[in-house]
Amino acid sequence: MKQDFKILVKHFITYGIGVYLTKLIGFFMIPIYTAYLTPADYGVLELLDLSMYVVGMFVGMGITNSIIRFYSDCETEDDKNSTISTAFFYVLIVSLCVNSLLIFFSSSISQLIFHSGESTYSQEQLSFFVKIVATSGVMDILAVVGTALLQAEKRSRLFTIISITRFTISVSLNIIFIVGLGLGVAGVLYSQIISSFVAFACMMFVLRRRLRPSISVARAKEMLKYGAPLVISTFSMFIIHFSDRFFLERFSGLSVLGVYSLSYKFALILPALFYGPFEMIWNTQMFDLYKKGEEGRRTINYIHKYILVFSLLFITAYALCVKDLIFIMADPKFHEAYRVVPVLLLAFLFIGLASISSAGIFFVKKTLYRGLANIYGAAVALAGYWFLIRLYGYWGAVITTLLAFLVRYIALSIYSQRFYRLEYSFLLYFRVAVATGTSYLAGSMISLDNNYLSLLARGAAGLILFMIMALALKIFSRYELDAFRSILKRGRRERTTAQ
Repeated sequence: MKQDFKILVKHFITYGIGVYLTKLIGFFMIPIYTAYLTPADYGVLELLDLSMYVVGMFVGMGITNSIIRFYSDCETEDDKNSTISTAFFYVLIVSLCVNSLLIFFSSSISQLIFHSGESTYSQEQLSFFVKIVATSGVMDILAVVGTALLQAEKRSRLFTIISITRFTISVSLNIIFIVGLGLGVAGVLYSQIISSFVAFACMMFVLRRRLRPSISVARAKEMLKYGAPLVISTFSMFIIHFSDRFFLERFSGLSVLGVYSLSYKFALILPALFYGPFEMIWNTQMFDLYKKGEEGRRTINYIHKYILVFSLLFITAYALCVKDLIFIMADPKFHEAYRVVPVLLLAFLFIGLASISSAGIFFVKKTLYRGLANIYGAAVALAGYWFLIRLYGYWGAVITTLLAFLVRYIALSIYSQRFYRLEYSFLLYFRVAVATGTSYLAGSMISLDNNYLSLLARGAAGLILFMIMALALKIFSRYELDAFRSILKRGRRERTTAQ
């Protein structure tokens, strides 16, 4: 068990750096975006990115999960090469065809995306923006094959190096195009397409030793059969996660959408910091645990518990200081964004928990059930977005998002239990809920005029109070506390020996 945790932690940290830097591009640029772009401009960027995300989802046909799953079953180098080559050339052919259609119909697509009329850009400019994001999207989709190969081979360091390179180029170009040249939305898109090309070139270097000028039709059918249900699953997740933007644009306008999008970006720090890198190693490591029988099952139960507890520890501290963080980083016209972040953080908690609770579905290759669970969540989302956004604006979107992710998590847990039983302690859920609520309410009483001091004080209070409550409520067993002390003592001995 200790070795399994060591592998998870090692790759979690390494992948975390890469994933975090990729997500950090938008977060790091918040002071510049909010200073040089209007909320309506921010809304335009959001809708363009999301529209192309949908296209990439259907073009990829769940290819990332398919590569990881089938690559792990390959016993020879020829089988591995066949799997990677088949995936790459399938994506290449389909993505080029789709990209050609997107460019040809870019004017009609831009009219379909933007309804409110609040944008200050002409129809020709919006059409040009669609062409840029479509082209960069092709390169991103092809780069995903390389990313999947790095995950399958657990080459987390190389992934991180490529991510750092892309991050550096993207941030530098954003500053040049937006601040230096004053290109606004176009500047963001120019930097995006250049950084996408760099990532694509790097991944082609990674893939070079695996690519062969051939496609295995039989392997392609197997991979599509495995991945197709995941497309439904991914599209349903898109509906839960992002379809509220289109409702907000229509019912509330681009400016409201821009502020809400910034709220979402701050809340996405949770999945970006924890769940993104965790899933990159978990998608391969969980199959190794499955092969270990009961020992592996116990390890998975512990992982589920720690994801719950440490996610809520982070949520408590981050929710307490996010107002000050937004006031420091964002232009005053975006300050309202802080209000909904705590609720969105709770909604995203169920993303991380679902990664563990759905393991049984993948063990028996019943990915259809994941699609069904996501469809339930998507149905809740569409109904809520349609009715509640009309009544309550972005608060309707926030409440609906929380309910949709909760429904999805419950459904995944029930389905997965049919094939692989895990332990769920409702007493544990109650204890961490008490620890979270008490710590947040106590920390929120801290009020300082200086945003920097307030951020530090409230964040530290959240961390300390949560840990005190966790110990008081006996969330961790004596065995876990002894193991933790043993790890700390061993770490001190190793540092002393090294010195």
